[in-house]
Amino acid sequence: MVVFIAEIVGFLLALLGARGRSLVAWSLAVFAFDILRFRRALIMKNLLRVYGSGSSARVRAEVGRASVANFILTTIEFFAAHRVFPQYDIRFKNPETIRAALARGQGVYLMGIHMGNFELMGTSVGRNFARVHAPVKPVGKGALARWVGRRRESNGIVEIFNERGQGSSRTARLMEGLRLNEIVGFMVDQRRKKGLLLPFFSEPAWTNTGLIFLWKQRSAPILPVTIARRGLMSAEVTFHDEFIPEQKAGWSTEEFVLENTKRVNQVVEQLILANPKEYFWMHDRWKQ
Repeated sequence: MVVFIAEIVGFLLALLGARGRSLVAWSLAVFAFDILRFRRALIMKNLLRVYGSGSSARVRAEVGRASVANFILTTIEFFAAHRVFPQYDIRFKNPETIRAALARGQGVYLMGIHMGNFELMGTSVGRNFARVHAPVKPVGKGALARWVGRRRESNGIVEIFNERGQGSSRTARLMEGLRLNEIVGFMVDQRRKKGLLLPFFSEPAWTNTGLIFLWKQRSAPILPVTIARRGLMSAEVTFHDEFIPEQKAGWSTEEFVLENTKRVNQVVEQLILANPKEYFWMHDRWKQ
């Protein structure tokens, strides 16, 4: 029943067309952000941390509202992904970067963040360059989780869960992806209970250390990647300059992970500031 409902919802959302889906997303964003004020206080607080008290509250609200609209539109598009994604005009900026990285035969780590339609980004990369193995949390339970998994797999994304007692570990499965010269995709901007409190926009924030820890076990090129909307049905995926971890004599593994994850946060800051209206400001990474 859950899968049937999801399919019907996806079918109806696809029928709306690009303008209709955008209108629904913005209408719901205004209702949620300005009337219900859902997570508005958190979003505005996060933006204040980044832009400071010298910034205009009106401008911060514009960024926050646009962020909510992008989140809703991304969710809508995912439900109708197998109908909507193939219609997208995807342009790749610096595609030679990932081709050269894959040519080294080590696999590639993609450093992603929650910006734009990141599900579409994973799909476009998986279909055009190499299969993407992504450590994820289950979306829902039971039939719904399996439906999401099938959707992602059909789009070139392999979900990697932390399943204890279910065969090989998540780390082993990610490394198998690298061995096959495929892609391991990490979303490095999530709050993680087992992460570290590290500087992020000048304040301590919970930071995921998984990418650097895994790289220490098996090295491969690390490429930051972002996606930005360029129209109702067009988007641009950008492969940024390779992130090369630093290693200093005498560093322990813990020091290596700590120092390089600090540098990851600096890269993430730059990526966010380049397109703040499409970033998901609802994450509470600074919660102590």
